[in-house]
This record gives sequence, structure tokens and C-alpha cells, in this order.
Amino acid sequence: MTGIMDNSTAGGSPPQKREFRPARPSDWLIKAAQTFVQTELALKYKLHLSDADLEVFKKLPAGAGVILIPNHADETDPRVCLELSRRTGKRFISMCNREAFDEIYGIAGWALQRLGHFSVERGAHDTQAKDFAIETVQKGEEVLVIFPEGEIFYLNEVVQAFHSGAVEICMQAIVDKRKTDPNFTAYLVPMAIKYHYSVPIENLLLSRIEKMEARLSIKEYAPTLAGRLRKIQKTLLEREQSAFRIQIETAGQADLYQEIVETENAIISQVESKHREMKVSQPQLIDQSWQLSAELKEDLAAQTDVSVKKELAKDIDALREVAQLSSWRPQYYGDDTSMDRLAEALMKMERELYRIKRPAPLATRDVYVKLAQPIDLSKVVSDYLEDARSVRHKLTNDLHEQIQDLVNQLVQRATSKGKQK
Repeated sequence: MTGIMDNSTAGGSPPQKREFRPARPSDWLIKAAQTFVQTELALKYKLHLSDADLEVFKKLPAGAGVILIPNHADETDPRVCLELSRRTGKRFISMCNREAFDEIYGIAGWALQRLGHFSVERGAHDTQAKDFAIETVQKGEEVLVIFPEGEIFYLNEVVQAFHSGAVEICMQAIVDKRKTDPNFTAYLVPMAIKYHYSVPIENLLLSRIEKMEARLSIKEYAPTLAGRLRKIQKTLLEREQSAFRIQIETAGQADLYQEIVETENAIISQVESKHREMKVSQPQLIDQSWQLSAELKEDLAAQTDVSVKKELAKDIDALREVAQLSSWRPQYYGDDTSMDRLAEALMKMERELYRIKRPAPLATRDVYVKLAQPIDLSKVVSDYLEDARSVRHKLTNDLHEQIQDLVNQLVQRATSKGKQK
């Protein structure tokens, strides 16, 4: 799942994209998936979702546009949304990254479309995806789901920077629809998701850490699990630097985070130097990697020379590494941190070491979900028409703060329940 990028910050003409895949919801397939997910959640998770939170949807006025704005904590998030759809009786239409539609030789794309997902090309001016999203909001019949973080960072307790595309889509839907329906309005519904291991996982963590240490030939062990994970992370980073022949100024120093950032910058610089006609305009490193990757994928699709195609594919893989490195935040887990945070760090290291696309959780988990009161964006239409950028920026920041506050509440709730056991 992904959030659409803010087109107002990117420069240049939009690249031609792979075929846009609109949502083609199928009632029978959605119901079958909902039944499957309901059973799966009952067996593997314990979902904490109150009736009061479900009432949030029931109180929305009929015919209004609705965009659900969750944090993107885990691969299970779409399942949580599907269960929420079942419980509220509302159809959800979700934005999903274009790459997912090509998995399993395109079979995944067929299923995704019929489950209510539509594609967005990350890093590109995907006007088709934006237009489809706006039309979905304007219909006032379904709930549009956008994850504004744009990526799963496995940093469940710290919400990452939001893209402003969700706010822009909602505002554009209102402004355009009011040309024919002056009373139309649309709402943003903030939602927080928090995963928590309710069973002891320390031995599982230790076992999987030891397996990685053996694979990496690490002989010296730190006294804590967090210290051992940092050693694994440092070793994996050195392998990346060696693979890309990168010399880092901070190498060997204590600031591992800065070394990660410098490695990301160096990889992007290498790719940019080979494609000087491509101008990176995004401020965040992960957005830069997506922007370059989107343009390279277009070149790859149009290329017939086998050797050139291999080189382009290699550059795209390098940019994928940058996107993954963006989630490597050693400051997220310390010696006194929670088992949840250590588990997330472990999953990222396993993803890198074993080349796992979607790392599996260590054990069964509780899932805590909380919704905030809907935000009626019709109240800021006049301000938006005067200064769209400022309104977009403020609302996006406010959403980020609100969802972080919701996550904090869920962390406290999960921790309190753990102490009571």
C-alpha cells in the first residue's frame, strides 16, 4: 500500500507509466476474502476494535466523501482494513503500489483489482491514480483508503513523514464536485494501528539473532539483544557499502544512523551520475529513490538492448535498497526498548539478509485499532482556494501529529494490558 506523492513538489514533465490498474470490486470475492481474513485474525491475532470506533463511520452523513488515513505499520494492515470494511458494512477502495499488481505473473493484480485496489506509480506524477481517487471520493459511496507514509517502515510506534496527496485528493474532490453540487463535502478519518506481542518472544528473538550472526560469521557478541541487532545492522551495512564500492566518512564512528544516511546518498548519487538527464526534485531520500526508479522503469519498458536493460534493472535494484535503508533507524531500538521494537528491527535485518520480500512476525500478536473523529475539509475550502500549499502542508502535519498521538495511546494501552497479565 502507498500514499500518493504531492505533485506540487516535483518538477519536470511526467514520465509515461505502466498501465494503470483501476479497482474493479467484485462482491463475491470481497466477501470471500473478508470471511478468510476474519478467520485468520481470529487464529493469529486478537483484534482490539471498540464499538465506539465503529460508530465513527456510522455518524458520517450519507453521500459524503470519505478517506481513511491509517499509519502503515505492517504487511497485515490491508487485512485489518478488510475486517473494518466487513464490520462497518462499507466497501473500501485502496491505493496500492503498482509493483504489487505484477506479482505471481499478474495473477495478484487481477485479485487486487477485484478486492478494491487500484494502482499508483510511486515517485511519478500518476494523474490516472489521482483522478481515480478523486472520482471515488466524489461518488460518496465508498471509503477511499490511503496510507500517507507511502511505505511499510516497520517502525510501528513512530509514524513517519506523511505525503500530502491524501489531503490534496480530498480538497480537489470537494472543490470540483461543488461546481455541480454546492453542498458536497468530504471527510478525512485518521486511524492508528498498533501491533503488540502478547506472548513472550525473547527466546525467539535470541534464536533468530544467533542464526543471523552465524550466517554473517559474527563472533563477538554484545551483552544485550539490541546491541547484537546493531552489530548485525552494522555488518549488513558494510556489505552494502562494499557491494556499491562506497567509502563513508563516518565509517567506524558511533553514529550508525548518519552512516546509513550517507550510504543512501552515495547510492542515489551513483545512479544519478549514470542518468544525468533525470533531475531529482524530492526532498526525502526515499522519495528520491522512488522518483528515479519510476523514470528508470519507463526507460526499461521501452528498451530493446539486452545489456542496457540489465544495467537499468541493476540501477532499479540499487534504488530499492535505498528505500529499504530508509527504514533502518538504529535509534528506534535501544537496550531498554520493548520487545515489539526489537522484533521489528529483527524483521528488517532478516529481510535484508535472506532477501525476504515480506518478513513474517515472530509469533501471534494483538492488533489495536483506534479511530479519531472525522475531519470535515469543507470548512477550509475558502482558505485552500487562497493558498492551497499552506493548507495542504498544515493539514498534513496536523494529521501526522494526530495519528502519532493515537499510536502513543495504543502503545500505552498495550503495555498496560501486558503488565496486568
